[in-house]
Amino acid sequence: MLLGIALSTTQSPARQRPGPRTIIAFGDSLTEGAGASSRDTTFPAIAAGLFDPPRMIINRGIGGQTSTEIAARQGGVPLKLALAGGDIRNLYPHTRDWMERFETGIVNGLTHECINKGTDENGLPYGDVKIHGTATAGFTDIGRQIYGAIAANHAAQPGNPWTISSAIQMIAGSTSGVAGMRLLLIEADELGGYLAEIAAPAFALDGTRSHVTATATNTYGFIRSTHLLDIIPGSTIDVTLRIFPGQFEKGAAETTLQLTPGDGEIPAYHPEFSRLYRFDQDSDGWLPRLQDGHAAPVSTLDGRLLVENDDAGVLRGCELAIAEIPGGQIIPGGKTIHLAFDIEIIDGSGQVHVGGLGAPGGSWATTTSGGDPTWPILASGHYELVFTAGNLASANPSCGAIAFLSSGSLLRWSLDNIVIEWGDETPQVEALYRSVEALHGTNGAIGLRGTLAGVEGTLTSDRGTCHLFTRSHAGDAVAVAYATPFHPSDLTTGQIQWLWAGRNSAVTPETVLSDIEAMTAHVPGGRYLIGSILPSASDTPETRQTIAALNANLAALYTTRFVNLHGALAAAANQTTEDQQDIAAGLVPRSLRSDALHLNDQGYAIAAAAWVSATTAMGW
Repeated sequence: MLLGIALSTTQSPARQRPGPRTIIAFGDSLTEGAGASSRDTTFPAIAAGLFDPPRMIINRGIGGQTSTEIAARQGGVPLKLALAGGDIRNLYPHTRDWMERFETGIVNGLTHECINKGTDENGLPYGDVKIHGTATAGFTDIGRQIYGAIAANHAAQPGNPWTISSAIQMIAGSTSGVAGMRLLLIEADELGGYLAEIAAPAFALDGTRSHVTATATNTYGFIRSTHLLDIIPGSTIDVTLRIFPGQFEKGAAETTLQLTPGDGEIPAYHPEFSRLYRFDQDSDGWLPRLQDGHAAPVSTLDGRLLVENDDAGVLRGCELAIAEIPGGQIIPGGKTIHLAFDIEIIDGSGQVHVGGLGAPGGSWATTTSGGDPTWPILASGHYELVFTAGNLASANPSCGAIAFLSSGSLLRWSLDNIVIEWGDETPQVEALYRSVEALHGTNGAIGLRGTLAGVEGTLTSDRGTCHLFTRSHAGDAVAVAYATPFHPSDLTTGQIQWLWAGRNSAVTPETVLSDIEAMTAHVPGGRYLIGSILPSASDTPETRQTIAALNANLAALYTTRFVNLHGALAAAANQTTEDQQDIAAGLVPRSLRSDALHLNDQGYAIAAAAWVSATTAMGW
């Protein structure tokens, strides 16, 4: 799991010196630099050197993001979270927001799609699921699409009572071909395979709101629950069901519905040991790892620790002996280790593996939540990592050193603001709900620093369904209500923002305009520029027309703050037939592209010059 967010800077934002205003470039893959030959030829990196004196430009581009996702990272669109709670009674992981996650699919010949969502007169959420098509089997499993796997499987001690409950209402279509609908409590094997139904109350499909509940005692070690529509094979089905949240709980009686995710809390965090490393004077105990008689070069420069794998060998890098830290000691097995740091990959490609060692020069002695000994780092950024001390697979019951190592490639990186903490408590909690998938992206190093309920921390993702909030500082537990806003920390007085968003949302121009308006309203001091949206050679003519109209609207709305990047690129076309054909078709000249959309180094240099020129013209 990779945590953090890419920074194309030459020094940590925490070490900014007084000088020209910092610029933050928000965007998608064009800002991130897809198609560029290196991080130094992305447009933010090129633009930094075009100013006199050069400026710090922070690259906040994440490939594949929509304008709404970018705006949530920037702070214009609210990003609301719900954290895991302490005592969750309802075993359905998502009763409150399943309709937000529903994906249209086909089960046994029948299409399932959520066509509407809302709340009833009591504020209870619901989703309307339309089921239609020709049935190829005698049932269709709706619950797995609604609640997921409980939905995959729940480990259950045999001999205990379990209660299920739910409510539905048929609101459209007919029951033609439908034999009934049941709420099932199923005993399963460890992989979720069906063993037996131990409770199956039936809903009434008469147009009224039908509530059912049932209790049963399990005899096997795993159970799950689902909604099952019984049908006559070969029938043409067309029915729409309004499905209200269900409850799946331990006990012999139905209790008051508890919506999940619900209110949670940021856990109390009081580490036994905490130390910050900033390399203003020397390496402060961080030494080269001696491996196969070779010591990797380690030095300090401008307040950073510089580390290099200079021979592409195995396990080259730096390490810190924990027991030699003033007040330090070998970390006992089972303790939670929290590592936070800023890293910049300066030259080369490959991974930097971060983790603990049994002793300096030794083998790995930590374990991640996924069972790995290290976290592989692929991109520059700020990282918040959590380990458990000890790794029995390497015969290391405790942790005696912290290491940053690479193998098999020439790689140079820098480290700064390293925090090492350990104790019995964890600074991390799972974020079960996000109003916007702000961390969706393809760059692999995804993370967002900010505050939640007044607590500073970092929201991170494993590029999948797991999102985590890691608090930055020690403190007591803090309650977090469902849908509490998370406030990104990039906004500081005096900064300039370059906003290049909308390419991945261009087919919904109203959304793009709304998102950009929200972003501009959230820029301190009003210092922002808006980049024009580029068409792709793979776009349909209709999409190109939509993008042209959207750019015209942006130009009219933002006048001198609108940066006509498409126009600048078109003006740089050569006289080849191919480039002239692209100009006639309303495309970026192919001599400036690396593919149908993304720019090459020359194209990014032109874009950089356009951004710099517009910034200078504004007097910023």
